[in-house]
Amino acid sequence: MPMDFLKKKQEEKPMQPIEETDKIDMEKVEKIVSTMKKKYSAQEIGLGTEQGGKLGELRGIIAGTGKTTLEVQKIEDLREADSKAVRKLGNLFLALGSITNPMFGLISKLPATKQLDFNLYSANMHYSARQWIALTTITALIAALITIISLGVFSALLGIPFWLSIILTIVVFLFTVVLMFLVPRQKAQKRGKEISRELPFALRHIATQLSAGIGLYRTIQTVASADYGVLSEEFARTISEIEEGTDTRDALRHLALRTQSQALRNALMHTIRALRTGGNLSSIMNEIANDVAFQLRMRVKEFSEKMNFIGVIFIFMAIVIPVFIAILGGISITPMFSGESIKLAQATGSAGGIGGGGVGIDPLMMTLIFLVVMPAMLLWVFYFIKIMQPHV
Repeated sequence: MPMDFLKKKQEEKPMQPIEETDKIDMEKVEKIVSTMKKKYSAQEIGLGTEQGGKLGELRGIIAGTGKTTLEVQKIEDLREADSKAVRKLGNLFLALGSITNPMFGLISKLPATKQLDFNLYSANMHYSARQWIALTTITALIAALITIISLGVFSALLGIPFWLSIILTIVVFLFTVVLMFLVPRQKAQKRGKEISRELPFALRHIATQLSAGIGLYRTIQTVASADYGVLSEEFARTISEIEEGTDTRDALRHLALRTQSQALRNALMHTIRALRTGGNLSSIMNEIANDVAFQLRMRVKEFSEKMNFIGVIFIFMAIVIPVFIAILGGISITPMFSGESIKLAQATGSAGGIGGGGVGIDPLMMTLIFLVVMPAMLLWVFYFIKIMQPHV
């Protein structure tokens, strides 16, 4: 009997989600949507103005109704990208859908795609993972086509077999895919190094303002508007999140998670902990700034110690080896025997004629060493020094 009574009540009074949304202040919702529309319009990010478009979905998300997902960056949006090259690649990818879609599916299954979203977000590259995979697919396809056409043209001159051309084309395709996946990662790491370079000055700036009684939010705004390069850009992104309703601690945690700078990550984690426990932010910022500055000085010291050994190698490669090769080349063209010995060697075909036989270096070999091998070795040393150089 009680169950029949409950069923009857449920049939008489069904759930009405519309009445729940009536309790929401839709005027405030419209105000939030209007604010975000103005902001993204200034940043040239279109949200759509139609009732059923992205703004309509945004209103539903804020009010708790409608769709719960908002897909802003689709592959089709590449047609409207700011870069002309990206627009052309996007149009070509969509036009060759029967060819590019299977490749897109295969590339999407690679393990490197798992970190692609994070690397793009950390590098501040305004592409979704699907968009970047689409750009990777069409770029690798173009590189493979150029390779196989070039090998087809020069195969008659170089004598390259067909199977080798196919293998080289596949290698170029895979190499291009790997290179495209490395671009966001390398850019994110570069941004992290630039952040670490400016971090001690920014932390002391923050500590000074906090000790003067200025609030944390206003201090972050000051750093975002200052000239700290990438660090100011990241703080500006944090300010945008806070203005859109994210809690300050959550916005700082997002910054700590997306940055590639370990020093900034540690500083932000200490800041969040101090906000939670009520610690003295000013003194904490000063201590972190001193610690980061000390780490940068130690990196410079270690680099200078390594440069002493690299300098010895450079002197050996740039001075000793060329002189040694020049001496061997001189031996190969220097007469070392008398006239009778030369005539005897020429008559008998002996190796001990003019020059040092197997001791000297052929002029063609000397040319290759000085024009190809030596520059390649020196460029390798310069590149090694560059990747070892601390960013301070």
